[in-house]
Amino acid sequence: MPRNSWTRQETLIALNLYCRTPFGRLHANNPEIQNIATRMGRTPSALAMKCCNLASLDSSLQARGIAGLTKTSLLDRQVWGEFLHDPESIVLEAEQLHAELMQQPLRVADAITWEHIEGTDVETLTKVRVNQHFFRSLVVTGYRSRCAVCGLPFSSLLVASHIVPWSKDRTLRMNPRNGLCLCALHDRAFDKGLLTIDADYLIDIHADIKQAPKTDAIEANFLRFVGQTILLPDRWLPDPELLLRHNALTREVTEQ
Repeated sequence: MPRNSWTRQETLIALNLYCRTPFGRLHANNPEIQNIATRMGRTPSALAMKCCNLASLDSSLQARGIAGLTKTSLLDRQVWGEFLHDPESIVLEAEQLHAELMQQPLRVADAITWEHIEGTDVETLTKVRVNQHFFRSLVVTGYRSRCAVCGLPFSSLLVASHIVPWSKDRTLRMNPRNGLCLCALHDRAFDKGLLTIDADYLIDIHADIKQAPKTDAIEANFLRFVGQTILLPDRWLPDPELLLRHNALTREVTEQ
């Protein structure tokens, strides 16, 4: 007997899974896909295929020549469009559906680190913690858990850094193309404008570091990366315009 058509709720769960899963692991042998599919009453192959259908809508993969599957439904396109238009609401809904399906607590950030939270009620704070956790997962997954500058592969030392800070543009706080995966050191240097990335993804270092007395630490952590291309993610390439905007913002601060 044919399986019922995919529901909106199931499609949101698949979207959530797609965003959090490295592209090379979107297959039926992935234990997480097997577990979720079993609870959905679908086969792992069907769930993996749904994720690959959603991948075909991902412009960042299209730009790399990765087409995904092509049998997307109207519902797939609607859900993908909602995610691009209002990621904060869609992510929260998808995470709530996942938690209900798996009979688990919501996945949330341990502490709120995003600045300028609007409101302190429980509902607002929960939404922020859910979105913050998801943004980190999405960005770190895209970079295969490596720093885009130095390649450090330890997840606990990595930061999902906003290119344009949330405080400067609230509309970009969940935009995956406004994210970089950086180690704690290079995240701080990027935030302060001591390390910059141009629209061609080339790394440069501020004159203050270049002109400082040469030490092994400065050479190893900064100077050797000048002129190199960052490690590019599998999906959600950083938006060049946002990188230029970041550089302009930090230049204003460093020149004061």
